[in-house]
Amino acid sequence: MWAALRGATLAALFCLWAGSALAVAVGEPAAPIEGEDLNGERVVLESFLGKKAVLLKFGSIYCSTCVSSLEDIARIQRKFNPSELQVIGVNLDVYGMARVRKFYRGYATLIDYPMIIDEKLAASRPYDIRSIPAHVVIDKGGFVRYLSTGASEQDLKNLEEVVTKVVRGESGVEKLAKELPLQVFLPLNFTKTYQESIYVVGKTKPGSKVSLVLNGGSRQNLKTMRDYFYIRTPLSLGSNYIELQVVDEQGRRVNQGVVLFRAPKVGVGIESPFPEYHFHMEKNEGPCRKCHDLNPPAEKAQGFSAATRFCLGCHKELTGQRMAHGPIPIGGCAPCHRFTSKPNRYQVVARGQELCFKCHEEKRKDLVKTYLHGPMSAGLCTICHNPHGSSETYQLRRYVGDLCVMCHEGMKAVQRKRVVHKPVADGACAKCHESHSSDRNDNFLKIPGDGLCLSCHTDFGKRGHTHPNGVPPKMDRKMKLSKEGNLVCQSCHEAHASDEPKLLVKGGCGGCHS
Repeated sequence: MWAALRGATLAALFCLWAGSALAVAVGEPAAPIEGEDLNGERVVLESFLGKKAVLLKFGSIYCSTCVSSLEDIARIQRKFNPSELQVIGVNLDVYGMARVRKFYRGYATLIDYPMIIDEKLAASRPYDIRSIPAHVVIDKGGFVRYLSTGASEQDLKNLEEVVTKVVRGESGVEKLAKELPLQVFLPLNFTKTYQESIYVVGKTKPGSKVSLVLNGGSRQNLKTMRDYFYIRTPLSLGSNYIELQVVDEQGRRVNQGVVLFRAPKVGVGIESPFPEYHFHMEKNEGPCRKCHDLNPPAEKAQGFSAATRFCLGCHKELTGQRMAHGPIPIGGCAPCHRFTSKPNRYQVVARGQELCFKCHEEKRKDLVKTYLHGPMSAGLCTICHNPHGSSETYQLRRYVGDLCVMCHEGMKAVQRKRVVHKPVADGACAKCHESHSSDRNDNFLKIPGDGLCLSCHTDFGKRGHTHPNGVPPKMDRKMKLSKEGNLVCQSCHEAHASDEPKLLVKGGCGGCHS
C-alpha cells in the first residue's frame, strides 16, 4: 500500500474529520451530503431520505481492503429491491481524478450505484470516519443507525445483518456496534503542517503494545498509559503516511493511519490543498484534558518561570539544544507566543520576520538592499534559523555548509570534484557570501571582484605569480572578465572546485596557451 501511496502523490487513505464534536452520532438525523459522481452528475443524499434505507460506503482506490470489499457491497445491494435500499459510494481520493475514474470504470459490473468523488472531503467530514473502508447505514426515516470501520469477514457479516434489519424496520441494530480496538485522535487526517515533527495521540486498551511506522520505514514501539498513548514522530517534506498498529486479544493486528502533509516554508512544486493542522484548539485538546491541564496559571501566564515550566511539560525537545534562543532563558515563551489567542491558542504575536524584528530590529536594514536572499525576501527567517534552539551558532538549523546545499543542490556535485576550495570543503559559505542581502548582483559576495580572493590570499605577489591580472586578455577566449573587460582571478581559477590543480578552469593553462 505504501508504494501505491507514493505513486499517487497523496492518496486519500483516511478521512479528515476524526473525533469532531460536530460529527453525526448514531440516532441523529443524517447529515446532508452531495457531490458529483464519476460521470459528473449531481448526487444528493436528501433525495433518497424518507423513501428507502441508505448505505454509504467510504473508500479509496489505494486502499486494498476498500477495493476487495466492493464485491461484498454489490452482493448486499443485490439482496434488496432498488426501492428498499440505495447504496452511495464516497471516494476520498483528492488527487489524480482521471486515474480514479478510470479505475472505477474497470469495476462497472460491481458498482451499480452512484459514486461521489469527494475531492474536498466535504461529504466525509460529518460522519466521524476515522479510517476506511467505512460504512454508514441510514434508515428510511433519515436517521443514522450504524457506523462501522473495516471490512474483515466479521465486519461485513455485521454490516449485512444491520442493513437487513434496517430495511425491514427491525430493532437491535445497536447491539452489533463494536468499539474500535485502536483509535487515532491526533493529528487530524488530511491536514498539513509546517512542523518538522509532530505528536500522534490515540486510544486503545490499557497495557496494549502499539507500534508506529512512518512512510513504510522502521517501527517504533510504545506502551499505553491507562488507555491512551502518545508518541512524537519526525515528518518528511510532502506526504507522510503514519501507520499505527496494535495486536488485539485474539492476536489479530489492527491498523489505523493518518495522512499528514508537511509543506515547505517557501518554494513551489510541493504543495497541498489541505487545511493547516493546529493542535491547540478546543476540539483537539479534548482527549488530552482528561489527564492534562492545558491552561497555564492565569495570574502567571506571562511570567518566565510559570510559562516556561508549563510549556516544557510537553515541549522538552524545543530547548534541549546547545544554543537556546534568547527569549527562552530570559522571558520564557510569552515574548513570542500569545497565550490568549483564538481559535488557535498560543499563536505567535507577529508573523514571519516581523516577529524576529521585534528583537532584531538591526536586521531590518537588510531589507532595503537591492538584492535579497530567497528566505529573506519571503520574510521567513525560520527557514535557516530554528526559533527555539539548535546545536549551531545563531540557532542555524544545520551546520552552515549543510544548510546552504539544502537549497543550492548544485553545490553537492561541486564538492565531489578533485580539488575543492578550502572554504567550500569546510562548509564556510558565509566566509565569502552575505547571508541576507546585498547591493550588488554578484551572488552576495562580501567583497567585489578580486578583493575577495586577496583578502585571504594576501601573499599573491610574493609567490612569484607572473600571469597578468587587471588587463585585457591578449587572445579571444571564453573566460570570465571584469566589467571593464580585464582579467580577474576567476578568469583562470574556479571559485568552488575543479578537476584541475590549483582550482584552474577546465583544461588548465593549456585551455588558452595551447
